[in-house]
Amino acid sequence: MTTINPIHDTPPVFGASNAKPLKTGETDSFGTALNKALDKSQETGTEGTPANALTEIASKELNFISTSDIVSEKTNALLDMLEAYASKLDDPGVSLKTIAPVLEEINTEAGGLLKDTQRLTDTDATLKKVATQTVVAAQTEYLKFQRGDYL
Repeated sequence: MTTINPIHDTPPVFGASNAKPLKTGETDSFGTALNKALDKSQETGTEGTPANALTEIASKELNFISTSDIVSEKTNALLDMLEAYASKLDDPGVSLKTIAPVLEEINTEAGGLLKDTQRLTDTDATLKKVATQTVVAAQTEYLKFQRGDYL
C-alpha cells in the first residue's frame, strides 16, 4: 500500500526544483531547442511593433434614461396594474384566489417604485408626488385585500 499512496514521504519544499538530474551521456533536448530559439530571436534583433491603438467607437443612438423617466414609466405601469386589478374586483366571475397573485405583484412593483421615487430631485416634485400617491394607493389596496375587506 505504501507504494501506491506514499503517505509517509515528506512533502516537497516550496520553491524546490522537481527536475530530475540528467544521467551522464543524456542530452537535454528541450533545453537545447529553447536555447536555439532564444539565440535566433536575439540575433534578428526584432522588437515588437506597436499595435495601432483603437480609438473609441461612438454610439449613434446612445440614449440615457434619467431617473424621472424610470419613475414615470413605473408609475404608468403601476397605474395600469391597479386598473386591471379594479376591473377584476368588479367581475363576479373572478375569484379572490386568482386576484391574490396579481395583488402580490402590484405590491412588489409599488415597493420598487417607492425606492426609485426617493432618488428624484426637487425639480421633479410633481412627479414625485404622483408616484408617491400611486404607491400609497397600491399598498392600501394590498392591505385591504390581506385584511379581508373584500370577502
